[in-house]
Amino acid sequence: MADQPPAVPPPASPTPVDPREAVKLPAMMLMVAAGIGAAWCILMLLLNILGAGLSAMADEGHGKVLNMLSGGLGIVINLVGLALAGFIVYGAVQMKNLQNHTMALMASIISLVPCLSPCCVVGLPVGIWALVVLSKPEVKAAFAKK
Repeated sequence: MADQPPAVPPPASPTPVDPREAVKLPAMMLMVAAGIGAAWCILMLLLNILGAGLSAMADEGHGKVLNMLSGGLGIVINLVGLALAGFIVYGAVQMKNLQNHTMALMASIISLVPCLSPCCVVGLPVGIWALVVLSKPEVKAAFAKK
């Protein structure tokens, strides 16, 4: 008994995650990504209304595709983009307030999809981050309490 090694203390438990703090930054970044996408959609919508949409940049090879995405169809595409940006902002607000887990998940998933997300360059990493945070058990439990 004289030469026994000292007892090793048990590993410290991980620090508890505050759900409000965990969702705050990803929710704000989802709003920023949606805002960037909405600004782009508004700009393209105005250009399509004025007749200077993507068809104005058309060259010989891609003229038909760019002409197709201009005019009436371009206006519809940009209106859908604005609606999706609004939905992402709404879902991000729900996430920030810990109110509707399903809506927050849907907004995060929509921001991941390149053809649906108004700002896919920013939306992809932010959407992944939001999904990771929303999948944490303590964050799910905080949504269930509301």
